[in-house]
Amino acid sequence: MKKNSWIQSSVLLVCLLLVSVSAQAEPRVLDRVIAVVGEEALMQSELDLRLQQVRAQISERGVRLPPEDVLRQQVLERLILDTIQLQLARQGGLRIDEQTLSATINRIAQQNQMTLPQFRDAVEADGLAFSLFREQIREEMLISQVRQRRVADRIQVSEQEVDAYLASPEAMEQEGREFRVAHILISLPEGPSPEQVAKARADADALMQRLRTGEDFAELAVSASAGDQAFSGGDLGWRSALSLPSIFADQVVRMSAGELAGPIRSPSGFHLIKLVETRGGAQHVILQTQARHLLLSPNALRDESATREKINQLHQRALAGESLAELARQYSDDRASRQSGGSLGWVSPGQMVPSFEAAMQSLQPGEISEPIQTQFGWHLIEVEGYREADMTDRLRRQQVQQLLAERRFEEEVQNWLREIRDSTWVEIRG
Repeated sequence: MKKNSWIQSSVLLVCLLLVSVSAQAEPRVLDRVIAVVGEEALMQSELDLRLQQVRAQISERGVRLPPEDVLRQQVLERLILDTIQLQLARQGGLRIDEQTLSATINRIAQQNQMTLPQFRDAVEADGLAFSLFREQIREEMLISQVRQRRVADRIQVSEQEVDAYLASPEAMEQEGREFRVAHILISLPEGPSPEQVAKARADADALMQRLRTGEDFAELAVSASAGDQAFSGGDLGWRSALSLPSIFADQVVRMSAGELAGPIRSPSGFHLIKLVETRGGAQHVILQTQARHLLLSPNALRDESATREKINQLHQRALAGESLAELARQYSDDRASRQSGGSLGWVSPGQMVPSFEAAMQSLQPGEISEPIQTQFGWHLIEVEGYREADMTDRLRRQQVQQLLAERRFEEEVQNWLREIRDSTWVEIRG
């Protein structure tokens, strides 16, 4: 009994000592939930890591840090938005496989003029585990993909907007083309009466009809034009786009050599013009590919592994002789081309994402590719033929359309981020 009492007393003493030491020690802060986004909890440790990285990024640029509470709020809001976008990516079945992720990190290392081991050492020297860095890059890629899917479809650039840009001083200055234009003016007096306007318009229409039936523009200019260049056949000489008369500059830049336009009304009268010829500017003769494809995209019902298995099965069926067009009509997730058997028409260089284009251009007519992965999913590609095409005007229009879309993309992303932030339940807990 005495021995047991001594043991019990010793245990009690130790417990009291531990309580006393614990009471005197600094309190230990455990990880805690700082926000709930949908059904996902964000932890203090996640925010702390983001804050550490942002502080380092700001310091590297030599910019003074904002007050800590302001910085914390900004970083927390960015973390919330990233979480929402990653949730949307998961809901859409988006995945970044290890091969694609490794290739991206290799490119980042090369851009920094490092080997992969050197780059790994540099990342870890900055205090970030390389495995965590890989996951951050994966998340950035997923966010980029979900933005492309959700935002790019919202941006529409009309043909009228392309026309307006091509006629703008910015486009004209960049283009470097020159135009030789012939001109006929049917003049009007100052403050003309309706009868005078009607007669001048009728005269201009009659001259245009004669020009369209083949009469010589220079001869008609000499006999009928009131313009200063009448006696030189209406020839305005070589002009840059910026030096063309503004009343018809926007039409000239869209015309082909030999084309007529008018009558064009101005305060001085009615103008008839002919684009005689152009010079300058690069001619773009390109190799186009006529192709079709079948696309399978991961989704909520079919994950990455199942999608890869299915595309392999369809590939074997195509190699066995089944028509890729018929398979595309049955199985393709590309709604735009499915009804036409996956037909993409004539595809120009740069029109497709790089991995798709590289695989397509490696094929002979009639050949079907191995399954190819892009950010849209898995593709089977069949090439039907090749041709050379002068795409000067068309390529310019495509480039302008892409430029205008890119200019709007960032603004539209911000609109979209506000929408998804407002439509997602978020609880800030501290």
